[in-house]
Parts: sequence; structure tokens; C-alpha cells
Amino acid sequence: MPSRPARSLVCAVPAVAALIAATASPAAAAPGGANRAFTEVATFAVDGEVAEILAVTPNGRALLYTDSATEEVGLVDLTRPAHPRTLGTVAVGGEPTSVAVTRDGRHALAVVDTSPSFTQPSGELAVIDLRTRTVIRAIPLGGQPDSIAISPKGSVAAVAIENQRDEDVEVDGVEGGLPQAPAGFLAVVDLHGAPARWTVDRVELTGLEGARHPEDPEPEYVDINRTGLAAVTLQENNAVALVDLHARRVVDSWTAGTVTRTDADTADDGVVSFGDPFDAPREPDAVQWTPDGNLITADEGDLAEEPSGGRGWTVFSPEGQVLFTAGAGAEQALADAGRYPDGRSDDKGAEFEGAEVASLRGTDYSFIGSERGDSVLVYDIADESEPELLQVLPTGAAPEGLLAVQRQHLFLTSNEDDGTISIFRLGGR
Repeated sequence: MPSRPARSLVCAVPAVAALIAATASPAAAAPGGANRAFTEVATFAVDGEVAEILAVTPNGRALLYTDSATEEVGLVDLTRPAHPRTLGTVAVGGEPTSVAVTRDGRHALAVVDTSPSFTQPSGELAVIDLRTRTVIRAIPLGGQPDSIAISPKGSVAAVAIENQRDEDVEVDGVEGGLPQAPAGFLAVVDLHGAPARWTVDRVELTGLEGARHPEDPEPEYVDINRTGLAAVTLQENNAVALVDLHARRVVDSWTAGTVTRTDADTADDGVVSFGDPFDAPREPDAVQWTPDGNLITADEGDLAEEPSGGRGWTVFSPEGQVLFTAGAGAEQALADAGRYPDGRSDDKGAEFEGAEVASLRGTDYSFIGSERGDSVLVYDIADESEPELLQVLPTGAAPEGLLAVQRQHLFLTSNEDDGTISIFRLGGR
């Protein structure tokens, strides 16, 4: 991770309070037919070193990002998207891996890795009062967290406790192989009442059908639909689990399956040519619920032998049926835009890691981030079985977090390798 000289902070607590004070309800979407093109309006260099995961207050005016290198959560004034302004940072006492904002806009919930070692994973939920920019409670999570999501109704949060593997440990002849104890799980946080009253339950994810190593699930990413059903990717296990958060139990799980193609580029030879045979498990990272109640996964790859990963993205039904798979289309789109990373062809290719789904100005979009292509693919998903590619958006280096801001018709990426945030507006400047 590149480091840059620290910059002086221009911030004030009252400024943050003013930004989160407006109504929490999102603005109504504009009628269809508006310009569907996104235009970059700003690139913002964050305080600290890196920007990984993004969240925004319900009024769309204050942006939050995680910086694991400095062990902080940063805040940015988005009132004027073309002219973002730093609002300072909050130390969280460990490496923040994800962040979300409560429905009322009062608190940010940062999940923080405090693990002393891979065999002794630990973590906390840092509850940040956004009016004072202070951590008012640190709730033990019982393991190393990765992703957090808050339900649309705001009553519950789910945290993927990965308890990640040590990639230097050899298991059954595989470097970084599974299983590696202790097993991960899903932490479910009841958000009723004041933060002092919040409690945490644990949902076990071991022994699930579809997982390659059911004793070591390694949950990676979580998203929650309007009924309180959480979708959890088990990336190294090439599986997806569905958890009823009200009942605190797994209700289904299934394998993400494999991608078999004859039009891949698997050679690091300086030539972009999609004509190689390719067969690999998808190993999905990010997951998002769609407007039609399906699931989108960004199929990055992780544990399988190289070349690996799904090298694209997939739309699944809630039962695990493949409704759409990108095939060569996603990487070909990058190549057409001059963004395909041929140097990664013998590894995981473009590494489609991040995903976002949002309705902006009456159109349902999916955004798929390519970590190695430094780009995001934008699709119209009015027909979820046949998405329409609209744009390839160049971003900063290694886009990690993807976030749509409905109120201001924005789309943003946090770019891990250069510590920037790319800000795009739908319909021009």
C-alpha cells in the first residue's frame, strides 16, 4: 500500500452534526428517460493512507471510509460532490474492515479487526457517535470481522466473522489451504434502543451444504434484503448461505458452481487474446440483493489453483440457479476500454471483487468493480437475466468499495492502492 505525507485536518464537530441532521428518507427517483451516463466529477485524496470500504449518511451529505493502515474511519463532506472536503478521522483501536451507518444517521458502525494472530482472531463493533465523532461503545464480536450490513428497516446488523486463513500455512499440500481453525460465523446485532442496549447473537455457518470445507466456512461478505434475509458469501468455500436474521438461523445454502469457457486469456504474455480454455470455481466475494429478489455476486476467486476465479459476475436466483453469467463479456469490455490487466491473466484475471445495486433516476443499475482493471462496469438490470452494459468507468488504483448515493445521483469508489475516492454523477456535471 503506498503511503503519502499526512495532511493537516480541516474539521469541526459542528460541521459533522449539521451534515447528519437532515431527514433520513431518500429522495424519490426521477422518472425514467434521463441521461444514463455517469461522469467523473472529482477524485479525492483521503487523509491517512488507504480508502477501502464506503458508507454514507441517509441524507447523502457525509461520506465515511475505512483506513486499515491508520486504524481510522474518515469522514468527507459530500454537500458539493465536485468539491469534497475532509471532515477528519476517528481512531477505532484496530483495523477497520467495513463500516455502515444506522438508519437514523446518528451512528456509524465500524467492524474492527483486533486479532493478535490467525489462531486467536478477535474483533469489535465500534459504535461512533457522528455528532461528536467519538467511539461511544466497543462491542466484542468474538472473532475477526470482514463485512457489515444493516437491514433496510434498521433493526438489525449482520457481520461476517471470517476468522481468515493464514495464507502461509500448508494444509494437505495446499499453501493457505482449508480447514484452518477456528471457524467463522455470522454475528447478528440487535439495534433496538440506545447503543448501550444492543446485543449480539451468533449464527453458526459450519456444516452447510454446498461448501467445499464445511468445517471452516470463512464468510466474506453480507447483504440484507427487506424481509431480513441475509445473503453471505463463503468465498474460499465457493458457496452462498442465506440466513433468516429474525429467527437467527441458516435457511439455505448452495454452491456457486464453476465457470467453463473457451474464450479466456490465461497467459501473461503481453497479448490480450480471449481464446484459451478455462474451468474454475467462481469463489464470489461481494454479494448484493437485486430489485427482483435475486442475488448478484462478483466472482473474484481466492483459494483455487491459478488461473482461477469466475472472472466475471453472476445473477443467481435465491435457490442458487444461475440466471445470468458474464462469460467473457466483462473482461472483453475492459479490453475494449484499454483496461484489461494482461499481467494477471495467469492468476485471477481482472479480479471482479466489488458489487453494488441501486436505483438512480428511475433506472436499476448494477456496478461491478475490477480490482486489477482499475475500473467499474455499469449495467442496466431492468432484465436481470440479460443485463445491458452501459459504461466502463476508469477509477483510481484498485477499487475496493463501491457505493451509490441515491439522494445526489452519485456513484463512488474507494481505491485502496492510491488512497483516493472517485466520485461520479449520473447525467453529467
